[in-house]
Amino acid sequence: GFATSLVHAAKAPNFLIIYADDLGYTQTSVPMMKDRPELGHSLHQTPHLEKLAARGMRFSNAYCPSPVCTPSRASIQFGMTTARVGCISIHDVVMNKRKVDFEKNLSLAEMLKEAKKGYHSAFFGKGCTPLGWFKDHGYDETDFIHKHPNGNAHGDWWEPAEKTPIPEDDPKRLFSLARNSIGYLEKRASDKKPFFLTISHYALHVRNMSLKSTRRKYLDLVGQREGIEEEIPDISRFDDNADEMPAKLRSHWERANYAAMMEDMDTSIGMVLEKLKELDLEENTYVLFSSDNGGGASNKPLQGGKARMWEGGIRIPMIVAGPKVPANSQCDVPVAQWDYLSTMHDLCGSSASLPDNLDGVSLRPVFEKGNKGRLAKRDTGFVFHFPAFYTIPITSYRDGDYKLMRHLNTGETKLFNVAKDMGETKDLTKSMPDKTKSMVQKLDAYLKKVGAWTMEEVYETRLEELDKWIAEKKKQIADCQEELRRNPEDRSRLDLLKKGKDSLERLLKNRSEVVDNQASS
Repeated sequence: GFATSLVHAAKAPNFLIIYADDLGYTQTSVPMMKDRPELGHSLHQTPHLEKLAARGMRFSNAYCPSPVCTPSRASIQFGMTTARVGCISIHDVVMNKRKVDFEKNLSLAEMLKEAKKGYHSAFFGKGCTPLGWFKDHGYDETDFIHKHPNGNAHGDWWEPAEKTPIPEDDPKRLFSLARNSIGYLEKRASDKKPFFLTISHYALHVRNMSLKSTRRKYLDLVGQREGIEEEIPDISRFDDNADEMPAKLRSHWERANYAAMMEDMDTSIGMVLEKLKELDLEENTYVLFSSDNGGGASNKPLQGGKARMWEGGIRIPMIVAGPKVPANSQCDVPVAQWDYLSTMHDLCGSSASLPDNLDGVSLRPVFEKGNKGRLAKRDTGFVFHFPAFYTIPITSYRDGDYKLMRHLNTGETKLFNVAKDMGETKDLTKSMPDKTKSMVQKLDAYLKKVGAWTMEEVYETRLEELDKWIAEKKKQIADCQEELRRNPEDRSRLDLLKKGKDSLERLLKNRSEVVDNQASS
């Protein structure tokens, strides 16, 4: 034992990030607070995540960078808030207009390369569209094999360009992702290179898919719970015989399908973690499990969910296991995914200096000591800047136990003590005016310092973009009508004209939605 522990001490640790898509705080069977079992989901079964939590640490106050996927994925790569990284939204018009260059930032993989410890890195699964090809960000290996870097569509179609469906025995690519990852681990076990692998799941993003056998289990479970006498038939709304499904059973089928997808994801994670152990890699590997944003389903007792700035949109499950992480422990210190870069830099013992524009701090003290660990002082608390033109634009800012929310159209603010009131039911702005004011000042100073997009600029840029497209579409329609005057029999032109008019109608509708959103409180 002693001799091998010396060998382990000398070898740089491995890192395995397992990233779920749209997984809410209360959607696994692991409660993120041990003394509140109701925070674990009563229907969903995730035994492999339970095992991971039993040998590691769960985080009750972990945050993703954004309530939607793309900015979270950019933020985690570079150790910066979305405001600083310059990617705040799914279709980020200001980012596109300013041509933000992400290759100038240091990514997780590049940081480990700079450590000069021989790291090999791979990224499998859903990428981040604005970042393009992950091999341009220091990753040695990816499973990006198509014309476009892997996005949501790769979880629904085997070959998105040709719309080749995913085989039924591989819903959301869960099992091929596990197989690829296992193959990768086997290579690292034989060449002994320290590694950094990200497994970025397409589950639990819609469209929900699961194995038929797992789904049957949950259809029966839901039937029992709801006291439904007849067997719930396994018919999805996409099936040819969809109309044979009794309407009153449809929502039960959806719940069962979702629960089955959750368990299938857990099974896929279990396959990888079991292989890690079998290959003798477990002891020297940090496993970080988390989610890119809140869930689309209920996240009670948290309010809201995906695309919302309440806790349900940004507080997510997080479990960490690895060297010196105490078993079956819990950490209540607030942490964010932009901390991963500084943390991995610290844990791998890199002597290369980090960029000075990072927002993250090393979580090593809490990984090793839980709530007794002291984190370095943050530049500012946690800023979640979300000037989105397509939904309610809100910026949230957590500092200590308090969370400030500001509506970016009206300037209306709310203040909550999210340590005592995680459901954000009691607004403290009236009873704590000084606290509110000082948090607003700190938030504004941070946003100004990092040059964050303003809401005005976002609306303006979106309208500019739409107006340009509308003008192009109108010209296309006019040209088409001109051609038809000369050649009324041209069928292809008629089709083109119809498509053009439909498209114009959509653009005009989008434009009026932006104008409505702009005026909305």
